[in-house]
Amino acid sequence: MADRPASDVETGARAQAQHFGALVRERREALKMRQDDLALATGVGRRFILELEAGKASCQLGRALVVAAAVGLRPFDLMSANSDDDNALLPDLADEPQEADEDADEGAGRE
Repeated sequence: MADRPASDVETGARAQAQHFGALVRERREALKMRQDDLALATGVGRRFILELEAGKASCQLGRALVVAAAVGLRPFDLMSANSDDDNALLPDLADEPQEADEDADEGAGRE
């Protein structure tokens, strides 16, 4: 299978995952916690903490939010980017096709 270029959504997801991981690492270090300590405190494995802090985009959201809360990060903290434009890491979805909405509209009249 040939490599294909990453879409804007994939690129944005990777950037957000890296930002999220960096925030968790920064807070963990500020709290003088080791990765092992954070893993034990949150019930996740050390490998999960390593991957989360490394910005692995496929980490499990529920576990990632538990870890973030354990170091004092709130959802708002996780969504704000280190840039002048708060939405700089989010793709512009205005140009994306809206097939799902059209399918939902068509199905509404079939009942």
